[in-house]
Amino acid sequence: MPTIAHSALDRPLAAQAAEVVDSLRLVLLVAYLQSELYTRAAAATGFIATTDAAVFTALNTQEAQHVSRLTTLLAGRGGAAFPKPAFDFTAKGALPGFAFAAGQYETFRILAQAFEDLGVRAYKGQIQALVADEPALNAALAIHSVEARHATAVRRLRGKKGWITGSSPDDVPVFLQGVYAGEELTTQGTFDVAGAIASTGGAEAASQAFDEPLTAAQVTAIVTPFIA
Repeated sequence: MPTIAHSALDRPLAAQAAEVVDSLRLVLLVAYLQSELYTRAAAATGFIATTDAAVFTALNTQEAQHVSRLTTLLAGRGGAAFPKPAFDFTAKGALPGFAFAAGQYETFRILAQAFEDLGVRAYKGQIQALVADEPALNAALAIHSVEARHATAVRRLRGKKGWITGSSPDDVPVFLQGVYAGEELTTQGTFDVAGAIASTGGAEAASQAFDEPLTAAQVTAIVTPFIA
């Protein structure tokens, strides 16, 4: 778990405020991506399996709420909430022909898993930047917990474990490996988690126990292929 450095509060107020706005814009981009994925899937008649409909309806509603909440936070801090980008869910051809069509449902669920796993790590990576703004910090932490539940729900729909093991992307396409890079860590701070639980899971369990933060640059690199 990352530690919050005192220096985060030692910078000039203008710099802190600018960092908060940049941070909120980053997670808003992720929320836009997730919300658009579910909105397009819901708009494709008969696309979402009946057995999964309740979960994806809830995710669609909640991601729209995240967009609204983040937009409000930005407006209250003098930061313009940029319009939702046009998204290309073929990822500029990495998923050729994907169009929420018959026979493509599993690709949609794979994207949902990757985007929710991304959300968990993206929000966690922005905690440091938001520490100087308690209302924004509290909102991000609340959304982070929802993202974690989303990720678990989608993974279980797909018959996967509800958490990431090591840096394994499971069957997520290789071009999305960045979502999982760095998740294999087995120490937190200076504490050797793997050693402490060597007899009850060791390195595998230690990597499963914590999600690692992603930097703004890492998040941007993952999302960019999906922006038309």
